[in-house]
Amino acid sequence: MIAGYNQGNFELNESYREVRTYLGINKNTKTILITSAEMNEGKTTIACNIATCFSELEDTKVLLIDCDFAKRGVSRYFGIENTNGISDLVFGSKTSKECIKKVGYLDVITSGAKPSNSSILLNSQSMKDIVSNFREQYDYVFIDSPPISRMNDACIITQYVDGTIIVNAVGAIDSRISKITLEKLNKMGANIVGIILNKFKPENNNYYSYYSYYGYYDEEKKGLKRLFHFKKHKKHKKHKK
Repeated sequence: MIAGYNQGNFELNESYREVRTYLGINKNTKTILITSAEMNEGKTTIACNIATCFSELEDTKVLLIDCDFAKRGVSRYFGIENTNGISDLVFGSKTSKECIKKVGYLDVITSGAKPSNSSILLNSQSMKDIVSNFREQYDYVFIDSPPISRMNDACIITQYVDGTIIVNAVGAIDSRISKITLEKLNKMGANIVGIILNKFKPENNNYYSYYSYYGYYDEEKKGLKRLFHFKKHKKHKKHKK
């Protein structure tokens, strides 16, 4: 398993707590979509760890829903069964109680049976009602979705959640794809509450563009190492050793 939150890595733990602090500022942002432009940018890992990080807060109920029906990454990340998932709940074959799985203090609903058409499922009134109901039952609901460039699913979900986080991986995609992703979400009226820059190594970059959250992925240690917060463009300064 990729190194995750609360597994002994102090820097990684503090990084996710920093994200938690920024996301917790607006108490009305309770349902949050986490997506990316392309595959292999780390969105599912980040979604699982952010949800886990929030779940450790006292008197805070957190739910993570896997809506990436092709990848089904949440069940694999946590090592839990993918039976009785969100698709089964939407189609009415299972109840919420039957679909919710416990991972520590975190409630998880896996993707479940693969639908023949995920767009129809996600755009259904039943799906919208389920998310709305969970919003009333939980303090935070995080949703993992397919990449924007692969499917239209994220664009559908972003219309009925409070906020959207984009995960971008340095070197995995070019700036043009990132721009197209942002334009697509803006056209849908998405409330983009943050962008997490993954696989980012500050020592190799002389200039930062504006992002709500910065991070990089260490290929050797297999973990998200740091997240930084900047409010304006700034030039990189040499770090003191």
